[in-house]
Parts: sequence; structure tokens; C-alpha cells
Amino acid sequence: MSTSVVAPPAGSDAKVLVQIQWLRAVAAITVVFHHANFHWNGLREALDLPSADFLGLHCWWFGIYIFFVISGFLMVRASPDFGVPGAPRRFLARRMIRIVPLYWLLTTLSVIAVILIPSSEVIETGTLAYVVKSYLFIPTLRAAGDVRPILGQGWTLNYEMFFYLCFALAMLLPRRLGLPALTAAFLALAWIGRDATVATPIFYSVTDGLLVVFLFGCGLGLAHEKGLRLSWPIALATIVAGIAWLLANLQGSAPWVAGVPALLVVAGVTLRPPPRETVAGRWFAAVGDASYSLYLTHTFVLRGVFLVWKRLWLSAATVPFFMLASSLAAVLASLLIYRYVERPMTRALLARYRAMETSGRLPALAPAAEPRIA
Repeated sequence: MSTSVVAPPAGSDAKVLVQIQWLRAVAAITVVFHHANFHWNGLREALDLPSADFLGLHCWWFGIYIFFVISGFLMVRASPDFGVPGAPRRFLARRMIRIVPLYWLLTTLSVIAVILIPSSEVIETGTLAYVVKSYLFIPTLRAAGDVRPILGQGWTLNYEMFFYLCFALAMLLPRRLGLPALTAAFLALAWIGRDATVATPIFYSVTDGLLVVFLFGCGLGLAHEKGLRLSWPIALATIVAGIAWLLANLQGSAPWVAGVPALLVVAGVTLRPPPRETVAGRWFAAVGDASYSLYLTHTFVLRGVFLVWKRLWLSAATVPFFMLASSLAAVLASLLIYRYVERPMTRALLARYRAMETSGRLPALAPAAEPRIA
């Protein structure tokens, strides 16, 4: 045991937030690669080249599961006030301020795009109801078998919002009861929905086994809070084991195939000794800060680069460079959007909320509600 677990050093809570930002950066970039791969193959198809996976890997979608584990981890670490009157309202207020504004802004841009270019999206369901549900984080069918809002990657936010709502309800109880109740509820929902199909999108989503991945993060958050830390060799082995598990391409449910690898990777990063500050670390932390902007905006940037590339630079010689060039463009754009749109908007809303709470019109927002990490 002494070779695998070490005592947490002073200030490790602050350090783990930097490590979380690194993970967010990696997760967001992998999702960018996942979507850039579609456009890359679009260029290859135009040149009659066979389709391929970037670097031969089929699992760039894995970043989604890292995000879900991180979400559970942070909700536990940032929400100590279970059972305190008003805590659920404060929790939901800071989550709404963090998540909703940028999502609604980009959803609106997506709606405008569909109005101006109807052929840009295939929406087989009632358009008005579909758009309203997209804004409200209600799972709905875009087309048969396709449960996505009009801003496609927002499907994960439907799960996040349901998780936040259930977590807030659990906060009505003391933590010793609330977290077990949340765990039991999610496990029961996953069992009930084991045969659900996307034909019933709401039932399918609220009973999806993906909910269990949030519980993995909650458990990891509790382990971190209790002081569990891994030595460097064990932490590295944990990360390698997670990646190997993923690349083994096992068959089974999402928590087993991707949730466990995500848990191992996040555990290996967050439970290891605090890292030294480096230039690369600061860069990844900056991208981690902008990861929400990157996640929501990258499809716009990738599409734009694809259209320009196809028109101006399409050739067998240039296609190999598309993945990195388009992904880099998405990252750079997200850094600008985070700095000049997301962060100012979030800070303005926080200031407005605090002004309203000072006047007594709203419940007080806890100091822990700063949006940078959680």
C-alpha cells in the first residue's frame, strides 16, 4: 500500500484544478478530432481516396466520457453544503449561469443558419417544437434514430442538465444520504432503461447507462476528498490501463466500454502528486479554461475550414494537413471566444445575480460558484 498511495500535500486541491483543466483540454481536443475526421474523409471522398481514421484511431469520441467523469468529480468536490437550506437553488443557479448563456447563443446561430440555408440540416420532426426543446435541454428526435438538438453536440448537455437536476435534489438531504440516494436512483434508472430505444427520446436519455459514468466521477471525487493519492508509477499505470482498456475495443455497455477507461484516466491524473508548472502545462490549462467554448463552437469552425479547403486547396498533397490545420483553427477560435464572449458574459451574469441577491430578491450565491473550474 505504501508504494501506491501517498498523502496529499498542502495546497493539492488547488493543484488538482489545474490537472482537471488539462483533462478538459485533452477531452475537448479529442472531440474536435472526432468531428474533423468526418470532414477529412469528405475531402478524401472528393479525391476518390478511401476513408480512414485519423492516426488509425476510431475512438476520438472518448473525450465525452472524460467530461462526464470530470463533471461528477467536480460536483462532489465543489458542493459541500448538502442539507443546507437554499443549497440546491444556489447549485442550480451557478450551473445555469455557467452552461446556458453560451449554449443559447450558439443554438440561436444554428437556428439562423437553418433559416438561411434550410438544406444545411435535415430535421424531420416538427421544426418549432424541435427548436424549443433544443433550447430547453429536452431530448428530442432530429430524425429517425438521431437524438440531437439543433446544435448537435448539445446532446451531452441534455445529460448534464438531468444530472444537475438530480444532484440538486440529492442536496436536499445530508450528504451521507444524498449521494447514496443519487447512486441508487441512477442505477435503478439504468436498469429500467436497459431495453429503451431512441424512439422514446426522453425516456431513453433519462434511463441511459451513461448516467452511471457520472457516478464514477462522484466516487472519484469522494476518494480525492478523503485524501487518496497515487504515487507517480501507480498513477501512470492507471492512465495506461485506461487507454489500453479503450483501445481493446471491448463489447458491452457504454459504462463498461468507455466509462471505466475514462475513470482510470481521470483517476490517474487527479490522484497523482501535484505537477510542476511548465509552459506546456500553462498552455493546456488555458485550453482547458476555454474547453466549453471549444466544445460548443468547434463544429462551426471545422465546417468553415472544410468549405474553404475544398474550394481552394483540395489536392492529395494538402489533405493530410487538414486535420491539424482545422483543429488548430478551432482551438484558436475558442480561445478568442472564451476571452471576449464566454468569460465576459458569465462574469456579467454573476455580477447581476449578486446584485439581485444583495437586494434580497434571489437566494445568496455561494463563493464557490466562480465559473472557471466547475
